[in-house]
Amino acid sequence: MVTKGGDPRTGARGTGFTLIEAMVVIAIISVLAAIAVPVYERYTAIARAQDVAEDFHAAISAVTDAISGAQAGQATLIALDNTQGVAAATPAPGSGAPVLSDRLPDPVAFATTGGASPVNFAYIGSSGTTFTAPTYCGEVDIVGEGPKAPATATGAWINPGVTRPVYLSVGVGRACGNDATLGQDIINAIVANGSSAPLPMTDGAGHTVSACLSGVAACYAEVNSDGSITP
Repeated sequence: MVTKGGDPRTGARGTGFTLIEAMVVIAIISVLAAIAVPVYERYTAIARAQDVAEDFHAAISAVTDAISGAQAGQATLIALDNTQGVAAATPAPGSGAPVLSDRLPDPVAFATTGGASPVNFAYIGSSGTTFTAPTYCGEVDIVGEGPKAPATATGAWINPGVTRPVYLSVGVGRACGNDATLGQDIINAIVANGSSAPLPMTDGAGHTVSACLSGVAACYAEVNSDGSITP
């Protein structure tokens, strides 16, 4: 008998694959790839959502630490007033470096409707008395006080004698118009790590912080002048 691919004199089988065997192997690889690719994509999306949640949590922690410092007479620059899409400028001499890096990129800016800018920052600081609506998916906004002399850098400051809350918000959900699933993943991650809540909550002064749940474009947190956090 002559075996396939073998030597007709010895009957020894050849070492190569037949066309059918090769096609079977390719089919198996294709099936495995079809299963693995979506799993990997979900893994990376969840990892990015957790990065945003960690950025938001880090901002809350930085503010609570700065309020403790303010009670001891220390002024702290939490985040610079960066402009999305524009390279960050070096703070003026005497202003100090921000606690939250002015170079850290927004990990999910690409999911913003209309696309990301060439430069997108994870943290944007400003001064005021209310929450701001983040422009980009994953952008964390911190609204604190303005600088006090001799400091000059604009952004979110916490100064000695602070008497009002610091407001924090992060782009999620509808802000991630290019990837609705990712937007919801960010909401889930933020609620899971306790940086916001799925129900509205009220601070000691009666100010309500909106819920972090499906359908919103931003999740919120508020650090009061005594260091307490809502939610």
